Amino acid sequence: MPKFHFIVNPIAGTGRSDRLFNEAKAILDERDVEYSVAYSEYPTHAVELAKAAAKNGETHIVAVGGDGTISEVSKSLVGVEGVTMGVFPFGTGNDLARALNIPSEAEGAVDVLLNGEVRSMDMGSANGAMFANVGGFGFDTDVVINTEKFKKRFNGMLPYMLGVMQSLLHLKPIKMHINADGEEFDEEALLFAAANGTHYGGGMNVAPLADPFDGSFDVCIVKKIGVLTLLNVLPAFIKGKHLKNKHIRYMKAKSVKIDCVSGVQLNLDGELGSVTPVTFSILENAIKIIVPKKAESYA
Repeated sequence: MPKFHFIVNPIAGTGRSDRLFNEAKAILDERDVEYSVAYSEYPTHAVELAKAAAKNGETHIVAVGGDGTISEVSKSLVGVEGVTMGVFPFGTGNDLARALNIPSEAEGAVDVLLNGEVRSMDMGSANGAMFANVGGFGFDTDVVINTEKFKKRFNGMLPYMLGVMQSLLHLKPIKMHINADGEEFDEEALLFAAANGTHYGGGMNVAPLADPFDGSFDVCIVKKIGVLTLLNVLPAFIKGKHLKNKHIRYMKAKSVKIDCVSGVQLNLDGELGSVTPVTFSILENAIKIIVPKKAESYA
C-alpha cells in the first residue's frame, strides 16, 4: 500500500470538505494506511502545494475538496512523471467526479482510492491554460462572474442561483467562426463548452457522451435564442437530454479554434481564465488518476 499525500481545501462545500475528510481519516487510520496532509489556505494554494509535494517525492497526491481544488491539483501534475492523483470530491458541485464515478461520501471515496485502478486521463488546454473538466465562454462565464458578486453576501447554492437569474436577464449572443478539427463554420451562440467531463455548474449534464479518457472534447454549443426559449431548453440541458434539440450543436473534436470578438472571458473549471480568441486543445493521457475499476460503478 503506497503512502498518500492529501491536499485539503477545508472550506470547500461550506465546510463539508473538512467534515468528510475527518471521516475519511478515521477510516484510513482503521486500515493502517500511511498518509500526510497539507491544507490549502487561499486560491491557487493547492497548485503550490501539489508542485511542492511532487518535488518532495510524493508519489500519490490526493485532491480533497471541490472542483476548484481538483482542477488546481490536476493541472499541477501534467507532465510530472511518477505521480498518481487521487480524488476525494467533498465540495459542493463535484462535477468531474461524476464523470469519473467517484463517490462524494467518505467511505466510498476511500474505497476507490485504496481499491481502484490507475488510468491515464486527458486534460484540456485553452490558450495554454490547463483545465480538467470543462472550458468555455458565454452564458456560463456570465454566471460565474455574477455568482462571485453574490458570494460576498450569501452562502451555499443561493449565489449560484442568483447568478443564473441575473445572467438570464442579460443574455449576450456572440458571433464566432469555429474551426473544429478542420471543419469550419460560423455560429451566433449564447454558450460554447469544450468538455472533458460530463457535468459542470453544479450538476448540469452539458456533455452526457463525454469521456475523460477518449482523447477528445465533447463540444456543446447553445445557439442564439431568447430568454423564454432558453428557459425551455435548460431543464433538458441540466439532465443531459438536449443533444437532439435544434438549438444545440454537439460534436467531438481534439482541437477547436474560435475567432470572435476579442476579450470575452473564459470559464475554465469554474474559474475565470484568459480571453478570446481561443484555441482549445486536448492533452491525451496527461495525468495518472485513480478511478473505480471498470466493473464497478458508484454513480
